[in-house]
Amino acid sequence: MSSTATSLPASVAELIDRKDFDALEDAWTRRMEENPEDLSFFFTVASAVKKKGGGEAAISWLRFLADYEDERADPDRRVAVLLEIARMSPTDPQIRGELEAVFRSRFGSHPAFPAVLAQHPIAGAADLADAAGKIARWLRFSPGDIYLLAGRSAGRVTELNPALDVMRFEIAGARVPLSLVNAEKNLTPLPPGHFLRDKLEKPEATRALAENDPAEAVRRLLASTGKAMTLTEVKDQLADLVPEAKWGAFWAAARKHPQLLVSGSSKSATVAWSASADAAEESVRRSFEEASPAGKIEIARKHAKRSKEMARLFGETLRAEARRAAEDDPALAWELSQAAAKLQPGEPEAFSAGELLGIHDILSVIGRVHDHAAREKALEAVRASRPDWVDLFVEQVSREEDARVLSTLFRHLEQAPERREELSRRVLRSPRHAPRAFLWLSERMREEGRTPPTSVFFALLEALRQEEFSSYRARVKELFDPGGLAVALVRGASSEEEARDYLSALDRAGGLEEHRRSIVKEALLMRFPELRAPAREHLYATAEAIEARRKELAHLKQVELPANAEAMRAAKDHGDLSENFEYHAARQRHEYLSARIAALADELSRSRALDPGKIDSSEVRVGTRVVLRDASGAERSATILGPWDSRPEDAVYSYESEFAQALLGKAPGDHVALSEGEAVIVSIEPWREIGTR
Repeated sequence: MSSTATSLPASVAELIDRKDFDALEDAWTRRMEENPEDLSFFFTVASAVKKKGGGEAAISWLRFLADYEDERADPDRRVAVLLEIARMSPTDPQIRGELEAVFRSRFGSHPAFPAVLAQHPIAGAADLADAAGKIARWLRFSPGDIYLLAGRSAGRVTELNPALDVMRFEIAGARVPLSLVNAEKNLTPLPPGHFLRDKLEKPEATRALAENDPAEAVRRLLASTGKAMTLTEVKDQLADLVPEAKWGAFWAAARKHPQLLVSGSSKSATVAWSASADAAEESVRRSFEEASPAGKIEIARKHAKRSKEMARLFGETLRAEARRAAEDDPALAWELSQAAAKLQPGEPEAFSAGELLGIHDILSVIGRVHDHAAREKALEAVRASRPDWVDLFVEQVSREEDARVLSTLFRHLEQAPERREELSRRVLRSPRHAPRAFLWLSERMREEGRTPPTSVFFALLEALRQEEFSSYRARVKELFDPGGLAVALVRGASSEEEARDYLSALDRAGGLEEHRRSIVKEALLMRFPELRAPAREHLYATAEAIEARRKELAHLKQVELPANAEAMRAAKDHGDLSENFEYHAARQRHEYLSARIAALADELSRSRALDPGKIDSSEVRVGTRVVLRDASGAERSATILGPWDSRPEDAVYSYESEFAQALLGKAPGDHVALSEGEAVIVSIEPWREIGTR
């Protein structure tokens, strides 16, 4: 059999291979009478016959089909057949006139017809099939027609401009330019009665429907699309009918309808409409039976209210699943048992709190409980029965990912206020060890009107690039929005120096969009307008080094400068100053002391004391002690402090040194190129323990 005819019925393909054109004409005529809409059949046969040398016969059959479509008053299919004739026989003497005539008959009243015909004239077209095809493609669209834009909603075509290959599509008050190809790919015509079309043409009626009968609005949407939709898609299509603030109530009301089926969870849940309430319930039962144990919990949670019988079925099944899972997966057993207890509150628990508490590493089990309510219930059991519950709660804070459970943990830790405060300080000081708890604490302090420590601002900037915050980066960025925590922190700056620290850190921070950076910066500049002037460079040093410089300055001003002034006065008494060596020496000493005093005063005004308690040791920075391992495996430590504390002989280096510059910004595990060879950073810590001297 010829490969050109493989898509055709075997009997027709055989006639083509035998070139039995008379029999083929009979088959063609029968197909016209039975199914004239199947143009792909006719076009495939005509093309195959032409390849077999029967081009003249194929064209005559196509012209017969075009006439038949004209008799059936189907101008669009007649246009399609004539276009196929033009493609197969562009030199046909009649086809140009026929095409132009059918276009004028079919589209003569189309508002864009003259412009389209002028852009693609049939009479002088070098490629007739291409020109005529573009005319037909353009004229499929008409200003005022309503379409669904893929990924968006319904809108109207407002303008066709074939000369520029662009049409304007108006949706939600915006005009979207589309090329002809993009329009064909992305616009779907909406027939009368389609819910999305009614939403555009009858906004008040559809809005009233959504308000008064949420389930019917969802049913009509699903019926119009002819398929199940995700919850996100449903919400997006109803967004201009149901305000965001009312969506929760709308969806809760719609879900009560017994024919509405929701499967899956979160925004990706699938929404469908069943033929009847009984059919919907049967569908839920089948899904429940086929689901995994965790899937059964989700289905039971969503559909238990359909009937008492269904709730009993769910509860009994979940209890049985819990008993089966008890030995191999106690976390799942606890979650199944808690779900069953909600459905059958009078029945004994299938997996009791006593069994849970008997597990050695209970926190690892609690951490695998997905449902936050079940996890909270487990923690309540721990608090009621374990004398070490405070230690366990403190440990759980660093593991917990749910804000509701974190609220429970911190609420109970109020019974141990010192541990709670120490935990809060530790989380805020080292946020990467408990990123979710850090966010929770930061947001809670903002809600309660409390001002977090200054270090939180810098921790937020660090979080933007730390891997531990990758899941929460969007949440962190929101804290830099108007009214967010970052704005509140900079507005609470107590001094210009502190504000400059904020500004410098903000300018260096990566991962923050410019509009958010500008919001925080503007808040700083409004609080301290003088920040618009160039900043002075800070000089970082230990408190001891700063105190030593202050003592030196005091000694110079109170002892050495007065003593030198007295020496100058005594030298004057010796007479001629031009050859008075003692006077000139004292004068030079005065200039040196004055310069030294001025330099010290300037440096002290720019000095900032390093506080080991505020040093973030996630990377090498001023005030950290670094352990390095060289290629031979030997380890050594180095401390990065300010120029006043530099003692290279004791492995204490100024942050301005070449050695320190190679290390700054590096994290544990990073390789660094030093003058003596490559080394790897083993660990980083503040240069001394907090509180030691």
